[in-house]
Amino acid sequence: MIRHDICQPLYIEVDEIYNLACPASPIHYQFDPVQTTKVNVLDSINMLGLAKRLKIRIFQASTSEVYGDPDVHPQPEGYWGNVNPIGPRACYDEGKRCAETLFFDYYRQHDTDIKVLRIFNTYAHYQAI
Repeated sequence: MIRHDICQPLYIEVDEIYNLACPASPIHYQFDPVQTTKVNVLDSINMLGLAKRLKIRIFQASTSEVYGDPDVHPQPEGYWGNVNPIGPRACYDEGKRCAETLFFDYYRQHDTDIKVLRIFNTYAHYQAI
């Protein structure tokens, strides 16, 4: 484990990258919406650059929020969404959309080995011991 501001470049040697960085709860990501957007975009740029340099696979944890407020349920893979790019949730939604764009551009332009997963409605419970 290392402690690092993911909005800054990271110079490290690794075999794979699992990019899970970003507050996912509205109460957390709306607290500082500018930082939420920066985490999604700058983090993706930094981690994709690292994956490109090391020629390794990178995984992006995305979200169903990239669809915005969908008109179609469930959303098929080809559905592009119904988004509000200026609403209070946009820092998260648009940040994740931009991250996906960066991932696929790195794939097309640099042949970076990417995996993007849009995670829907998950729930976790833990209890401190």
